Amino acid sequence: MARPNRSDLISPDESCIVHVFSRVVRRCFLMGDDPLTGKNYDHRKVWIEDMLKHHAAYFAIDLLCFSLLSSHFHLVLKSQPEIVKTWTSREVARRWLMLCPKRKAPDGSPAEPKETEINSIVNDAVKLKQIRSRLSDISWWMRLLCQKIAVRANKEDQISGRFLRAQFRGIPKCQMARSIAGYTKARSR
Repeated sequence: MARPNRSDLISPDESCIVHVFSRVVRRCFLMGDDPLTGKNYDHRKVWIEDMLKHHAAYFAIDLLCFSLLSSHFHLVLKSQPEIVKTWTSREVARRWLMLCPKRKAPDGSPAEPKETEINSIVNDAVKLKQIRSRLSDISWWMRLLCQKIAVRANKEDQISGRFLRAQFRGIPKCQMARSIAGYTKARSR
């Protein structure tokens, strides 16, 4: 039996708790020591944690817990689409532009959006609706997070190409409970 699509299990319009994880490719290191080269990647933990805090500040998604390992990471996220519905159009636009900035500050952080940038979203009803939905979408959280991690790690390693697998895995809370129950049942036999 084929695995169901993630979009069938995780809806951006419904509140849910999801365990997500993503792995690196090409024998890359997210953190830890590379025994082949002797290089240490533990410094990446600081900037990955900063990215997680940044995402949590602007998405309507709570970061409940996370674990960063040498070849992959785990996050437990809770989407909150009901919160996005309370935000004004200007707030939705501002939050999106802090996640996907048009301009950056000299230190590389997102620059505060200009009025014209905010208005370009606020005055486009279709774009605004789409962005409002994205701000509580766990797939968009992971898409932006993985992209930012890959860009920074590739720049640091002076390489190009994929750093993380294209698809992340996500297990909604209801499925986690069933998986744990099935695991417990299988172990007790």
